[in-house]
Amino acid sequence: MRGLPSAGSIVVVTIGGAIAAGFAALFSAAGGPASVVPIGAYLARVVAFSLAQATLSTALATAFGAALAVALSRRRFPGRGLYLAGLGAAAVMPAIVVVFATVDVFGRGGWLGTLSARTGVSIFGWPGILFAHVLLNAPFVARVMLDALGTVPAEHWRLAQALGFGPLAVARHLDWPVLRAELAGVASLVFLLCFTSFAIVLTLGGGRATLEVAIYEALRVDLDYGRAAWLGLLQVAICLCVALALGRLFARAPAGTTHRPEVPRPDRDDRRLAVLDALVLLLGAALIGPPLLSIAAGWRAIPAVVDPDFGGALATSLGIAALSAALSVGLAAAIAASVRRLRRAPAGARLARLYESVPTLVLAMPPFALAAGLYLLVRRVADPALVGYGLLPAVNALSALPFVYRFVAPAMALASERYARLADLLDLTGLVRFRIVDWPLLRRPLSAAAAMAMALSFGDFGVVALFGGSELRTLPYLLYERLGSYRLEEASAIGLVLMLAAFLLAYGSARWSHAAR
Repeated sequence: MRGLPSAGSIVVVTIGGAIAAGFAALFSAAGGPASVVPIGAYLARVVAFSLAQATLSTALATAFGAALAVALSRRRFPGRGLYLAGLGAAAVMPAIVVVFATVDVFGRGGWLGTLSARTGVSIFGWPGILFAHVLLNAPFVARVMLDALGTVPAEHWRLAQALGFGPLAVARHLDWPVLRAELAGVASLVFLLCFTSFAIVLTLGGGRATLEVAIYEALRVDLDYGRAAWLGLLQVAICLCVALALGRLFARAPAGTTHRPEVPRPDRDDRRLAVLDALVLLLGAALIGPPLLSIAAGWRAIPAVVDPDFGGALATSLGIAALSAALSVGLAAAIAASVRRLRRAPAGARLARLYESVPTLVLAMPPFALAAGLYLLVRRVADPALVGYGLLPAVNALSALPFVYRFVAPAMALASERYARLADLLDLTGLVRFRIVDWPLLRRPLSAAAAMAMALSFGDFGVVALFGGSELRTLPYLLYERLGSYRLEEASAIGLVLMLAAFLLAYGSARWSHAAR
């Protein structure tokens, strides 16, 4: 039995094999790797635009998110809880819902469409892409950094008060070290999400394309499998360095906090900072308020949108999200268990780091290329009309794996640190050891991870764009259809359902996660 590979080893090999098989199938369908994409003007424009918009979107979202976090950390005001709830709702909005909200607010006939017309700024192109990316990512950055600022021990604030720290000293010695520790990981994650952006660029790009959109066009429009494969490899190569930087972010244990009465910040009484914070908070409300209100207005159209198509799409989305969550949690748990076992082995540290990097490296993988390659393989042995129902949960599970692993791995490591030696002394093994030692610490993180994976899968409009149609329709795909046919009231109602579901799942994930700590 000792010679059998662990479940984590099987998972890692399976993921690597699936990726390799997917690319091999694309090259095989194209006649071989000789069909190299020429480095011409089109490819240069796509790569340059992908890098430029991702860099600018990341800089704007990270800077504004950090400013919001500091302002919220300093201020207590009526409605602060509602403001934080709005940030949470904006942070988990599916990309296709962000697209709809942007068009509904700034498009022709939108709430602020007249303003856009007067200024001559079109929502399609750079303005729309940047606005949507900042709307989607700045609230996420703000919540992450606000949580990080909340980990500053109360003793530090008391010491700052005793030493008479002014605003600059507080920023330098208390705020900046915390923000700097989060900055690299959060900015890298936002960059990857913007670089691989699909729904936002596809609908708001005004003819522009990222590599993800170019892969989709190569597969869906031109059926050029060779070009899709080479573009996918190019995206992996560009994202790889950024993805490697995320390893520590996802693997590290959560920081501890001091459970003492809150100590007021010494800089909260500075009038200049009060004015600056008010401006930042008002700008944040102006960013997230109109889109959220636009989506909330869809409640009036819910009775009109409830039909067999809506019911079928809702059932399909729920089923795919549940399967995706179960698979992603299982994959993450298997990898985390193997990493824990390897770290305890005398010569397993290097292999443990390799296994631990797999969930993060998945972020660099273009899902369109992987799904198309696997489709070419599976359709030989399965009904092509049903292949999408199997590939969607699998690809969505891989897409959620880096986020799920962040919940599961620290809990696994904590169980090992606390009870591994005692369990060894008591000779606890197998399911008995899992039930007594691991399960009490893993129960809440696993629930939080499953809820987050369901939220990500439920609102995903990525791979379904390849397989979606009359036979396979999810709620995001139904929203895209309604938006394309200018049935905006119905699109608003569907967007509201998507946002509420994603928010409730993400809220449950956060509650379980904090309770686990």
